[in-house]
Amino acid sequence: GTFGEGRLRNRRGILELAGAIRCTTGRSPFAYLRYGCYCGLGGRGWPKDRVDWCCFHHDCCYGRAEQAGCQPKTESYHWECKDNSAVCDSLEDKCQKMACECDREAAKCFSKAPYHRKYLLWPDFLCGEIQPLC
Repeated sequence: GTFGEGRLRNRRGILELAGAIRCTTGRSPFAYLRYGCYCGLGGRGWPKDRVDWCCFHHDCCYGRAEQAGCQPKTESYHWECKDNSAVCDSLEDKCQKMACECDREAAKCFSKAPYHRKYLLWPDFLCGEIQPLC
């Protein structure tokens, strides 16, 4: 496809995650875009708090999906918001199912974790070098 098409598709998979976050936590997904050491693009060092651990586990989950031959970051899938939970039971496609499960679990994890504003826009260099295994 064209350059623009690829960019749009790339954002698409992230839109599902954003929707799941809003559905489950009631918070803006932007609250988690650059938080701690793992929320947002990339990730290194030791997670700062429970929210950051949610992001770490989400990264690991996407990693497992990628190992299974999927592209969770760009995977678009159908889901519904029911009782503050992202529901994607009707999915047949293995990759869509995996992406949805990762996003659903992350959103659920966020909803149970206290949010600390001080970790928003946390600088990478304060994350250190030692990192947990998935």
